[in-house]
Amino acid sequence: MAAAVPGTPSAMRTAPAEALSGAAGVSVVSRVVGLLRSFAEAGASVSIKDLSGELGLAPSTLHRLLEQLIEAGMIERAPRRRYRVSAEFSRIGALAARKTGVLRLARPVLEEVARETAETCMLGMLLPQALTMMFIDKAPAAQPLPYEIRMHRARSLLWGATGLCILAWLGRQDLEDVLGRGELSPVNGRSPPEGAVLARRLARIRAHGYAITRGEQTSGAVGMAAPIFGAHGRIVADLCITLPQARFGAGDEARFARLLMERATRLSRVMGSLPAAPPARR
Repeated sequence: MAAAVPGTPSAMRTAPAEALSGAAGVSVVSRVVGLLRSFAEAGASVSIKDLSGELGLAPSTLHRLLEQLIEAGMIERAPRRRYRVSAEFSRIGALAARKTGVLRLARPVLEEVARETAETCMLGMLLPQALTMMFIDKAPAAQPLPYEIRMHRARSLLWGATGLCILAWLGRQDLEDVLGRGELSPVNGRSPPEGAVLARRLARIRAHGYAITRGEQTSGAVGMAAPIFGAHGRIVADLCITLPQARFGAGDEARFARLLMERATRLSRVMGSLPAAPPARR
């Protein structure tokens, strides 16, 4: 048995030496970094066989490393003996993304929208591996909100304008995966809509170029969001505003939608996308 190392997780303390370094002298850090990189670049989930072929590691070694990462909260088990990144992995990645130039470029846009609408504007980011989203920045407005906006917390794509706006431009398999979770409404606990009903709703969002919801994430709140695309025309984020329904006037939807779509298009260009919003990936 390997000697215990103080301050390390139990799985790491008991892992055999071959799981930590190989004959070629590859360190456990290098192996874990390579493993996490594979997860970040892969699809929704991967198998040990996939990882073994890509990384050249024995399945037994991968199994031990994956168990350590599961214990650390970075990886989680997926159906059919597969693995995927956890919400915590995605959260850390999104927090790191806050330090990039994209966020610095987005901040003035958030402030412009907040100033022109007098409402709170946020930047929502897709967490592609977990198929969730989170708010990574916000610009408060002159008019305060009577409810809290939880930043840097994973949120479902099924409920609210910010999630649905992203979901509308994801592929069919992603939609099925999200629906398959059966995530209940955070407001009243109702079940998700049937697939055909949701598909029609997402088609309307794509046709309009933005999403709007009332009371789906927060009771009494209106949310609006427009998509932000990155390289290869893939949805990466959305530009959102939220306000109490009592402040939402008759002409606000058209005015807010136009502003959000214009600014989201600007951010899409910064992120390397074409000016026009691409169709959903199928």
